[in-house]
Amino acid sequence: MKTLVTFLLCAWAIGGSAQQSLKTFTSANGLFRFQYSDLLVNCMPQQTPSGAIKSGISEGSQPAVSSSADSCTSQGSVCGEMGSQESTVACFAYPKERFKDKPAFVAAAFYVSEILPAQTEDGCLKGSPDWYVIKSDAETTTINHITFRAFEIGDNWTSGGQSGPAYRTFHSGKCYELGIQNVSSRAEYDPGTVKEFTKKDSSEVEGRLRQALNSFVFLK
Repeated sequence: MKTLVTFLLCAWAIGGSAQQSLKTFTSANGLFRFQYSDLLVNCMPQQTPSGAIKSGISEGSQPAVSSSADSCTSQGSVCGEMGSQESTVACFAYPKERFKDKPAFVAAAFYVSEILPAQTEDGCLKGSPDWYVIKSDAETTTINHITFRAFEIGDNWTSGGQSGPAYRTFHSGKCYELGIQNVSSRAEYDPGTVKEFTKKDSSEVEGRLRQALNSFVFLK
């Protein structure tokens, strides 16, 4: 039920915003794929999406947003590597320029990584000892019939921080992590000098990133 509610909320968030075409990302080895809004920025442009498909709402295929260093970087990493030795396979970020007048928003991204040191299922699913774990009681959840161990991880620094879910699964002898990281600024500004990053804005960002997460499937 929790997964269904999350999916419906994300669908609502996307449906309530300007519609975009979806694109399909397939890993180079053909192991997995997911669909993502072409609004998102490809943080690893050398990883080319396999093709575009229509969302069923918007008409025609829209060009993907080119990669932008501003959208894909922050003081912390948004493309995985949160205290783990890992190889990031894919990373798509929300374009920072859409909130350039709202400095509380710094970055947000969905990523897929292979966790290199985790050679066993137990080692994979226990998470990383170097994580700053926000929520200690990790849960088991499913995404498209794939079982994951779900954690809430993040980091903090002066005037800012980041957080988000990390999902671990052991597949074909390897450990994979899917995650979302949201980076925010807690810097103080004089009233009226900047615009507020609202709950509606947050839902828009979260909906785009979770759409990619919820469409993830292994192909073999």
